[in-house]
Amino acid sequence: MIPRMTVTGSMKSYRYNLQRSTFTLNKSITTVMTGRAFNSFAEDPATAAHSFHLRRSYLRTSSQHTLNETTVRKFDVAYSSVTSVEKVIDTDPNSEGSAYFAILRAINDPDASARNALGQEITAHANDMVQFMNGRYGDNFVFSGADALNVPLTWVPKANPEYAPDSEAAFKYLMDDGQGGKVGTNIAADANKVPQLNPNYDPAAAQGDPGFGQYLKPDGTGTNNSNLAAQVPEENPDYDENVTKRYLTSDGEPTDDEFKAGRTLCYRGVPVDSDDPSDLEKLDYFSKSEKKYVDIGLGYDMNGGQVETSSVYNVALHAVNFLGGYGHETRSYTVPGYTDDEGVVHPDQPFTFTDIPKNIVSITDEIGTILQRCSPENGDFATTEDEARFNALVDAFEESSFRVKDRYTELTTQSQFLQNNQKQLESNAYTLNEQIQAIDYVDPAAAISDFIFAKYCYDTALKVGNSVLSQSLMDYMNFT
Repeated sequence: MIPRMTVTGSMKSYRYNLQRSTFTLNKSITTVMTGRAFNSFAEDPATAAHSFHLRRSYLRTSSQHTLNETTVRKFDVAYSSVTSVEKVIDTDPNSEGSAYFAILRAINDPDASARNALGQEITAHANDMVQFMNGRYGDNFVFSGADALNVPLTWVPKANPEYAPDSEAAFKYLMDDGQGGKVGTNIAADANKVPQLNPNYDPAAAQGDPGFGQYLKPDGTGTNNSNLAAQVPEENPDYDENVTKRYLTSDGEPTDDEFKAGRTLCYRGVPVDSDDPSDLEKLDYFSKSEKKYVDIGLGYDMNGGQVETSSVYNVALHAVNFLGGYGHETRSYTVPGYTDDEGVVHPDQPFTFTDIPKNIVSITDEIGTILQRCSPENGDFATTEDEARFNALVDAFEESSFRVKDRYTELTTQSQFLQNNQKQLESNAYTLNEQIQAIDYVDPAAAISDFIFAKYCYDTALKVGNSVLSQSLMDYMNFT
């Protein structure tokens, strides 16, 4: 028995088919407009989960790429700075304009008359190296280790190691302390008054001539009567001018004038030539232990709550590591003997110095200072010790320059590694993006074809629906 097609049944069938066609058409329109294969997790959970993992990997790789690119730029600046330093200390005898070339001229100049000028030139080279190593990338200092916001290298006045302003020896006079003792003072008016001693006093002469007395009268003549002597402030016999001066000149003489003082190179406030154990401990930490790690795609990993150092990259660059080191070393030099114009034989004079710097900047600066002390007329060294120290410093300069070149080669290798890693990260990001595109997005041509087919189905559904509705209506009218 064939069931009768009623109007209600035909309408339900028509609406159902038309809704399906409309939904398919709308979905195809959305796909064409967005280009996406799905727009919610519910549409395709498995593919959406796969897409999520790919996108997370892509974001991580993009972050690593950005960090690596920043590191590459920083190391490019570092490479340029160290290259400039390497040119300054180039030990090639034919490298005109370098500090070493000037040093060789100071050694080999027949009359040495230009040593003063060469000393100024060499000192300027030391200033240049400090300027190079204080370079920045953006707002950060490149060679300041993990503390990139503070200048790494500074010149400070050379401190007097004997400076002790609170020492008893720092006071020129003595005064009563009110308890039967005496304390120091620098105010003459507050000091005790005592007879003025005669600097020319001779006990033997004084017995026969009172004019050579132990004291001096106000008129300047001698006397042995202390009551007749001029009264002057009581001087402190322990007074030592060395402990009253804050700085030392380049000759090692105490001074209060900061501008006359010699200078010391400091790395992050610590003297690089210090032999103080606490200073050396700080420099050891900066040089060997202070790190700054970034994730540049080396497989970032944790081990026992600590970052696995092999899975990250250290971007902390320390100026002292690229300038030959820090601290002192011992060097000896013997000044050759000679026979002067009067036939007097001067023997060899051996010298041993325990405070020769290791840092190439400090060595260069001290060489320049010694040459500036040479005689402007004939270029002779100020002292035989200066001559010996100059030659010891030249030997130290050559060895320190080799250490700088080793670091220069190491930095070159690091820069090349970072550039290769940059290319690898770019390749990884491209591959991940290709995978994401293949999963998340559809082929535009296929999407347009699906849309055209859906539009055709929709139009056909409308036409078929009209035909079915007219037949059902006639059928209903005939039945009634």
